[in-house]
Amino acid sequence: MTEQGAWMGRPASSSRIRALTVAAALWLATPTAAGAQGRVLVKGIVDLEGWTTDSGSRLLTRNGGRPSMVGRVTAWGAAEVFPRVQLFALAEVESETGSGEPTEVGIEQLGIRYIRSPALVIEAGKTTTLVGAFANRRFSTTNPLIGRPDSYDVSYPLGAIASGTWSIFDYRVGLVSLPVVNRKYVPEAGSAARPAMGIGVTPTIGFRIGASYTAGPYLNANLGAAIPANADWKSYHQRILGIDARFGRGHFESRGELARSWYDVPNRADPIPGTAGYLELKQTWRPRLFTAVRVEGNDYPFIRPRPTGDWTATAVTFFNAELAVGYRIDPLTLIKVGYRRDHWAVEPALKGFFPNGYALALQISRRLDLLD
Repeated sequence: MTEQGAWMGRPASSSRIRALTVAAALWLATPTAAGAQGRVLVKGIVDLEGWTTDSGSRLLTRNGGRPSMVGRVTAWGAAEVFPRVQLFALAEVESETGSGEPTEVGIEQLGIRYIRSPALVIEAGKTTTLVGAFANRRFSTTNPLIGRPDSYDVSYPLGAIASGTWSIFDYRVGLVSLPVVNRKYVPEAGSAARPAMGIGVTPTIGFRIGASYTAGPYLNANLGAAIPANADWKSYHQRILGIDARFGRGHFESRGELARSWYDVPNRADPIPGTAGYLELKQTWRPRLFTAVRVEGNDYPFIRPRPTGDWTATAVTFFNAELAVGYRIDPLTLIKVGYRRDHWAVEPALKGFFPNGYALALQISRRLDLLD
């Protein structure tokens, strides 16, 4: 569930039970075939997960290291209100048993889209990040593993975007309200307009290479005295330059991303750099059986204001790997088992804050066609 949904509900624990009940009811009621939707489309995914993790990892720990169950319902829809004009929305409900956290409810995407041609699509509203190539694979039915790359930002900024494809080229460019950051390492970001863009080329079937870039403020207005006098939090910028590639042949698929970032830090003369990247491999052995592995390495800036008024700004280096086995029970139902470990290569003084950890998970996903 994204940390920056449009709004978050905080009902009592009984609401978590109701959310899981709704997920189970949708699962049982879903037919096994999908039909045409005409000018209205409503689809979704139900995810049921079981987790067991260690109790200390900043990346992998869930529910304080105690076993937990997660239920998630994701639904999205689109309607053609005029020729070439569509309204679209995406909502998500997530609940984790035993965590003590409230059920999370969010309207993650909401906007309007104008389709002039394949070469020009314009949309405005809540959207996904334009940097990197994982946003289109973030759902359980398109992600071959259970976890996500730590460098991927699960956020839905406001934005105005133009995108399209022409011959072997594709592009996306726009203004968005949020940076691509991980709140475990830097302060929560405030809203501010920033450009973002990406380009790609597919020279042959099965192979694509792309690049993306964004720059703009990454701090927030509530940092108060941590920002030097006569300075504006919006004057401290983050810049990210990334490349991505994918290659597939037969039953084998590979994908990778590498990004270089720079952060301006208050009371520091030079920006602090960071690097993050991953390589993902998937092999389909039989029509219903596949395995996948993702190896990730991050040298990510850890930036925090101190009570003394100065700032901590240091690179935190870690590696993690996940292995998963997936099996399609039927065309709509997918089950995956995954194991993930991380290793933090930090100074001895920071080892207590960044211990190594593991996670073992079982995930069952079912696609829904809510109008069929």
